[in-house]
Amino acid sequence: MSRICFAEIRSMLKKRKIYECLPVPAAVILFMVSLVIGVVSVKAATVVLRPGMLPSRVKLWQKELPSDIRLEGETLAIDLVSLRDLPGSVKILDMSALEIKGTTLENSSYMGRSCFSDGEVPPFALFATEVEEVLLPSGVTAIGEGTFAETPLRKIVFPASLVSMGARTFYLCDMLEEADLSLSSVTAVPEQCFYGCASLRNVNLPPCVASLGKESLMKSGVRKLDLSGVRETGDYAFALMENLEEVTLRAGVRLGEGAFFGDGGLGIMAGMPSGSAPLSLALNGIAGLGGEIGGEIIGEGAYAGLAAERISLHPSVREIRDHAFRNAMNLKTVDVRKLGNAVPGCSPLAFSGVETRNVVLEVAAGEKEVWASAPVWKDFLVSDVSEVKGITDVGVTIRIGRDSGGELRISSSHAIDEVTVCRLDGIVLAQARPGTQEYMSDPFGGEIIVVRVVSGSVSKVVKLTEGY
Repeated sequence: MSRICFAEIRSMLKKRKIYECLPVPAAVILFMVSLVIGVVSVKAATVVLRPGMLPSRVKLWQKELPSDIRLEGETLAIDLVSLRDLPGSVKILDMSALEIKGTTLENSSYMGRSCFSDGEVPPFALFATEVEEVLLPSGVTAIGEGTFAETPLRKIVFPASLVSMGARTFYLCDMLEEADLSLSSVTAVPEQCFYGCASLRNVNLPPCVASLGKESLMKSGVRKLDLSGVRETGDYAFALMENLEEVTLRAGVRLGEGAFFGDGGLGIMAGMPSGSAPLSLALNGIAGLGGEIGGEIIGEGAYAGLAAERISLHPSVREIRDHAFRNAMNLKTVDVRKLGNAVPGCSPLAFSGVETRNVVLEVAAGEKEVWASAPVWKDFLVSDVSEVKGITDVGVTIRIGRDSGGELRISSSHAIDEVTVCRLDGIVLAQARPGTQEYMSDPFGGEIIVVRVVSGSVSKVVKLTEGY
């Protein structure tokens, strides 16, 4: 301990007026003990609030520098705005036993509002503070815009009473690890709610969530997303999520522009959207789409950089715009059978960067001539797929079939370069590059499969029905 000037200590003691009657040495000892006790006493502060009391307590904490605070009793919603001035020492804020009363401001307003409801945490109440853990009031109904934005928040507990959150609630909370909203009644995740939450790994949504706003999870660290209850998403809602690996979508969900743009790690997608907004599934690692690509218009760059080898178009498709499938370098098959002879308009740049002359275009029986004469589509390897049973001769050089045990058997007069086996929904079941004139696979049971065989310059596609 550094030297202490007794005159200074006495001066400090006199200001407190409680040690004046003591000799200097005793006063010094007692004063030093009081300092130690004082530090310990404010380490964890519990306060029973009354309406209007919180702002003065915050000023006191700026001097005492507590690390943990527990708030009980009642407070006005507008009083919570004073929490924005909490000292940096406060890391834990427990408001679970606090009741928030509505407020009506007279002759004034906050953030353009003069009325706040029971259970509402007003906007920016804890903006840019140093809190790391928060327990919300058990009766909280709404969290305002930017309430926890730009804080080092690591943990937060959402009560079942929560109904709504404002935009940018957790904006740039890059230490937040989990957001479990499963017990809440939140129906929408607003704009930029979890934007930039790089440490966020899990987001559990309640079944009632129907929409996610613009950039709501953009640049977050979430690994898996269950969006099976979500009906629509805003633009770039899940864009640039480097850790995203798997997504489950509600069939027919409406995705905004760039919804999954740039999610390079995304490899599994269950379910398909109803439309194809521009850049909605561009530059990600999806190797197999879980359904047909739909929407009247497949927008600009919608599936640019797609990793899948096979795609199927929904009968609703009428137009494919510039760079919709740009640099889909793995693409080998485009299934348009369900479109019949309704050939959609296709931009000359729709498949830019793709060698379409090496891509098989599977068309409905009897419609080969229509597609083979259509602009852009005529540049594909147009194939009229017909149902066959047993060992079927589909060309001069290649024979494809499977025996009663379900084993696929292929033979060719030339070396077989590639074999691809898919289900009817386009999911790839098996792939091989035999390099021999005969090939036999493991059994596929009684499932209907589509087989594509490439041998030299010849490509053959056959659908094998059940039991063969």
